[in-house]
Amino acid sequence: MASSRLPAPGDPAVPAWLARSAAVGGRLLVLAVLLWLVAGFAVKVTLPLVAVFVALLLAGVLAPAVEWAQRRGVPRGASAGVAVLLLVAVLVGAVAALGTRIAGQLPRLRDQFQQVSSDLSQRFGIDLPSFGAGGGGGSSGGGTSAGDLLGPARTVAEVLIAAFLVVALTYLFLHGGPGMWRWLLGKFGGRLRDDVDAAGRSAWTTVGGYVRGLTIVALFDAVGIGIGLLLIGVPLALTLAALQFLASYIPTIGAFVAGLVAVVVAYASSGLGTATLVLGLIVVVQQIGNSVIEPYVMKNRLPLNAAMVLIAVTVGGVLWGLAGALLFVPLAAAVAAAGHELWERHGRRPIAGG
Repeated sequence: MASSRLPAPGDPAVPAWLARSAAVGGRLLVLAVLLWLVAGFAVKVTLPLVAVFVALLLAGVLAPAVEWAQRRGVPRGASAGVAVLLLVAVLVGAVAALGTRIAGQLPRLRDQFQQVSSDLSQRFGIDLPSFGAGGGGGSSGGGTSAGDLLGPARTVAEVLIAAFLVVALTYLFLHGGPGMWRWLLGKFGGRLRDDVDAAGRSAWTTVGGYVRGLTIVALFDAVGIGIGLLLIGVPLALTLAALQFLASYIPTIGAFVAGLVAVVVAYASSGLGTATLVLGLIVVVQQIGNSVIEPYVMKNRLPLNAAMVLIAVTVGGVLWGLAGALLFVPLAAAVAAAGHELWERHGRRPIAGG
């Protein structure tokens, strides 16, 4: 009686390409399930994860200054504290200065925006989003319920908690980062320890260099556009320049949105001619920044092509909103740099097949 058996992987009945495809497909399926579980967990703990990642990015930017001071005899704790305090002072001062200017020019700008919105709606059927209520509209009778106050209060509390976590973690990463890394490496041994160390250092160097380079490009765009807006006479020029600076940290999309806001403000304040000048200014400055400044300061610090950058921005925005759009590109760059380093260390072997 003939015995039935399943064909072995090396059996001629199973083509070699099918066996390899099944093995690779199984690994990809497991990886996809793990990524899905990690994404679900990340959505539930957005606040602490965003705080950790922002602190890591800031620590990567400030680390060269701290190490420079340490080499000159300044204690690492003191130099890390001074760096963080200077960063907080700059951010708080910038927010306070911009808030004062916005508060002074916002009523006039709101009236002009409403006129432009009405004009575009009548001529072209384009409805712009509301710029804010002019009076105390909202609930009937003008009363304010506890529920109306709970949402904003919770948002303010979350922002304050996140800010505290970012500041504290940035200091801790700058002060104790080398010790934390040595402790982590101590959990590995042999060649795996060397691989983890090389991959981690490559990711850290890539992210720090990328953020510093992106900051230079964003500063160039903001200064160029800000000076141009001041010369043209657009209101809120400094605020729009600050928006350009911040939005530039969201690759591809951020600069476009910030430029569009500047054009709308120019159109609302002075009409089509001024809006056209502002559009030309933004295109020229951003092209110089992207074609001249960025290749010089970034070099090969972003191991991602344009498609991967756009995918990272989109996925980050879907998962974590604005914070995700800001963070996922440097995170993807870190993963790509670490993976490339491991691939180089292991002789550039094919990932599958061969």
